[in-house]
Amino acid sequence: MKKILNKILVLGISAVVGTASCVDPIAVGDAFLEKAPGVDVNIDTVFSSAEYTRNFLWSAYGQLYCTYTSGNMMNGAPIDALSDSYHCYCSWGGPIQSYYPGGLTEDAQDTYDGNFQGKFSYSTKDPSDDSSQNANGRVSIYETVRKCWQIIENIDRVPDMSDDEKSRLKGEAYTIMASRYFDAFRNFGGLCLAKKAYAVGENFTDGRSTAMETVEFIDSLIVCAINEPGFIWNLENADQAQWSGRLTRASARALRAKLWMHAASPLFNNKEAYEQYNPLKVTEFTNIEHVWFGKEDPTLWNRCLKACEEFFQDNANNGNYYQLIQPTTQDEAGYRMAFRNAYRYRNDENNHEKLFDAHPTQWMSSSGTNGVIENNGWGWGWAGFALDCMRQGGAVPTNELVECFGMQDGRVFPYEDLYGAGNNPDGIDIFKDRDPRLYETVLVPRESFPFDVVGDYNGFKYIDTWVGGAMDKDAGNFGNLADDTHTYYRKFKWFLDYSGGKMDDKFIGISYIRLAEMYLIYAEALAETGDLQGALDQLHVVRSRVGLGRLEEKNPHLNLTTNKENLINEILRERNCEIGAECGDRLYDMVRRKRQDLFTKTLHEIRVYRLDDAGNRMQGDDLRWDPSTPWPEFEYEKVPIEVGARAWWRPGYWTNKWYLDPVSRIEIQKGYGLTQNPGW
Repeated sequence: MKKILNKILVLGISAVVGTASCVDPIAVGDAFLEKAPGVDVNIDTVFSSAEYTRNFLWSAYGQLYCTYTSGNMMNGAPIDALSDSYHCYCSWGGPIQSYYPGGLTEDAQDTYDGNFQGKFSYSTKDPSDDSSQNANGRVSIYETVRKCWQIIENIDRVPDMSDDEKSRLKGEAYTIMASRYFDAFRNFGGLCLAKKAYAVGENFTDGRSTAMETVEFIDSLIVCAINEPGFIWNLENADQAQWSGRLTRASARALRAKLWMHAASPLFNNKEAYEQYNPLKVTEFTNIEHVWFGKEDPTLWNRCLKACEEFFQDNANNGNYYQLIQPTTQDEAGYRMAFRNAYRYRNDENNHEKLFDAHPTQWMSSSGTNGVIENNGWGWGWAGFALDCMRQGGAVPTNELVECFGMQDGRVFPYEDLYGAGNNPDGIDIFKDRDPRLYETVLVPRESFPFDVVGDYNGFKYIDTWVGGAMDKDAGNFGNLADDTHTYYRKFKWFLDYSGGKMDDKFIGISYIRLAEMYLIYAEALAETGDLQGALDQLHVVRSRVGLGRLEEKNPHLNLTTNKENLINEILRERNCEIGAECGDRLYDMVRRKRQDLFTKTLHEIRVYRLDDAGNRMQGDDLRWDPSTPWPEFEYEKVPIEVGARAWWRPGYWTNKWYLDPVSRIEIQKGYGLTQNPGW
């Protein structure tokens, strides 16, 4: 029995990290059509008992997208390093090696180069082949799709499983499958849609569907999940310890809202396609509606709005089980811990915020190697790999990210004119009294250090990331290399500590969607359908959790009750502050909103200079602060990023083809109906 069970698990878990779009292929080739259900285990064995069937589904869970797993990182860098919020300085990292120079091509899709894998690369090798796993780290989304269809089509014949559980597992399978298709859709557009589990050797002839057909198909999968009578709305508190992370009807409803938010956005939903095909480059039949809906349809935002309303109504009907975690004290410490508990930790009896999350490890602890005790079998381990890569400069915060965070009173960042020598005569500390989420996301110069949770930094009770400070000149003592010091900011979200990989022994869950994002999706849908005040009310639900004043009242110059464009920009900014660095959403917000301005704008580092009593910049190698003296005054300079400068910052380089990824030329030539995206 154990031998059989192990082979069933190998079938799914050996390929554990697929992430379609953010990572995966849209290939319906070798991996999908030619992989049997097992080596010497056939489909009858898998569905001969409830135990085997459950384990088969758990292996599909292992292929949910998580940006902080080795197979989903670009040779050490998470996908956030392609947005305007983070930059990769790690010399061997995928972005700086290949992506920033503009190395993405349709031929690059056909390699197993880890430099590209986090965003787009193809994989058609047999997932049980260790060499392909080591080289590529993941499998096609269609491996997951096939598993889910096999469960849906065969679970009714499992002899020792109740009808309620069969229905529940079907709901979970539909939701997993829909999420994988969504992953691919937001990177490639229209997909090849497998509507059943194809037998080995059976030809797939349907070809590539249009973008709208793809969205409607994903939506139909979600509706199937929602309509399963056994698909529960939430886990009972008593079940959270063992089953936190199991998908629920709430997961499906949230995914539906996120799907229609993306679909209704200007990338696909526009008067014209984001990019036209060049007839001189096209070598196969193409259909522009593979990447465009053919028109601008404002009613798509109504579908997003309806999905949000149905989610919140269903939640109300179930006692409002899902709620934002609230601060226990109305001060910075309380606000920060509420935010930390929301984004970082799994649901338990006191935490009902995560709607859809991935579990890269069981927990992190100082007693384990590189801060990791063990993997729980639901995915590749978070492991020292992800942490070490980011600690070595895989994703360093930019000044643009820091400016996204406004002030504690609710104002947007007001200090753009203070940069440069002599431009801060009043000695304003631009890092003081900011949105508390800034301090949970980025290490910035501060007199007060959050040592209440993680201890001090080798005796320091303050953060001195200024020029000549200890965290500048003595970076090695803080657990990172020089590549992580370039911007003079440090990533704090997820780490909590730079003094050697110590964590806090709590269970981690990486959000795919959490309740705070549902309020933000709702706000965007309300704004797009004309209810600007309603949108502001939903924004305030999220912002008030960390004590921020009402956005429209604190920023009257933005005219947010009447200026829709300004309000949409503020919603995108709020999304970056709240859910940035969780599931790559900042990058996808830039893509779906066609924000060429954000992609082509040169990003910046900062230099913070200590001033002496005469107001001059202090000189020297050791400019640590003496805590017995007043906190220093500073001058600030923005410095354009030069290490790993991105190709699309160059005038004239950008074309809109970059919004979607190219399809593998080899996969196109297999002849089952794939076409290339325009511009590639």
